[in-house]
Formats: sequence, C-alpha cells, structure tokens
Amino acid sequence: MDGWLGLKKWMTLTAVCFVVNIAVLGTSNATPLSNTPVSWTDFASTWAPTNVQVRESPFVFSDGASGKIVSIAYLSSGGAANGKWVYAYQVIFESGQGSITAVALGPSPAPVSVGASNSFQTSKPSGDTHFSEFKQNGVSTLTGIYEPTTKTYTWFFTTGIGVGGNSVVFGYFSDKTPTLARANLFKGLTGLNSQPAVLAASPEPAAFSLLAIGLLGIAGFRKRRK
Repeated sequence: MDGWLGLKKWMTLTAVCFVVNIAVLGTSNATPLSNTPVSWTDFASTWAPTNVQVRESPFVFSDGASGKIVSIAYLSSGGAANGKWVYAYQVIFESGQGSITAVALGPSPAPVSVGASNSFQTSKPSGDTHFSEFKQNGVSTLTGIYEPTTKTYTWFFTTGIGVGGNSVVFGYFSDKTPTLARANLFKGLTGLNSQPAVLAASPEPAAFSLLAIGLLGIAGFRKRRK
C-alpha cells in the first residue's frame, strides 16, 4: 500500500511538471515564423559557421515520387546569429509527379526563438562553393508558421516544388544544440512511405527533468516493493 501511495506522489509531481512545461513552452513561442530574406554572403560567411553538421535524408511518397531533404546545423560565431545555432534546410524533389507544397520540420522536441530576426530564407548563387549539399536558386517560401502544440515548424512554398526542382535554403536560429527529428512533406493527398530525419533543436532541459522524475519514481516504487 505504501509503495502505491509513493508512486501516486511521483505521478502527481510528474503531471504537475508536465503541465507547467507545456504552459511555458506552448505560449512563449506562438509567433508565426518570418520568411525574412538574407544574403547568401551573410549565410555562408558573416555568420562564421563552426562545428558544421550535415544530414541528407531521402524521402519517397506512396506513389513513388522521391527526393531528399538536406539539413545543416552549425554554431555561429558572428553576424546576426552570433552565439546561436543556425538550422538550415533545402527540399530537393528529384523524380515523380505533382509538386511539393509544404514541409513540416517536426514535431521538433523543443521550440526555438522565432520572429522577424530569427528565421530566414536565402538563395544559393551560381558558382558558390559554400555548403555544397545545397543546390542553387530554388522556389521561395511564401510564409512560415510555428505550431506550439506539436512543436512543428511549417514552411509553405509560393508555387510548389516541381520534379527536378528545389526550394531555397530556409531555417531558423536557436540556443539549442542539434538532435534528430522527423520531417513531413506535402504533395496533394499523397503521403510519404516514411518520414526523413533532419537536424533540429534539442530537447529542453525541462523535458529531461520530466524523464528523470519519472525514472526516479519507478525506481523508488520498485525499491519499496522489495
């Protein structure tokens, strides 16, 4: 009986922490993302990338249409993003039919700072050698939205990305270090066979605290039972 009461206390504490965590994270980052353009020079040079991480993940729709999404994360040591992680993405649609109209980067495990100065899009010019994984030019994003409930960042494309085309490079700044999250792409009503993994902001410390509390509760309950 005492073990059950102890477990109930841990469960109550975990639930309270979870509610507080959702309340704080869900309301402080509800601002729509901006599609503020930046120059490629600022993106590739002025932001002084260090500790660059790159991931290329293929995607295949249920009708066989395919491509890849490139994600890059780096710690900036200059410019507008000094001291922050920069997350940048490009969607490349290589074969199939139809057009990709949106991409959702998440649900990401943690929110990022959003607003006019913290999210961006840029086009890679012809002949530039920085970030060779990105293709030149591309379809611009129309706007972006951050959904606090699902921790998802969605960019919508002006005309859609057709076969053989790609998006411009787009992304956001964050204080959080990189981890992997699942991306989702939209092409009419056709779904993906599997969601590609992308680099995204890492979980909040509060999320780790909740996990630790839960594990401690389980350990304490098992110990008392013994």
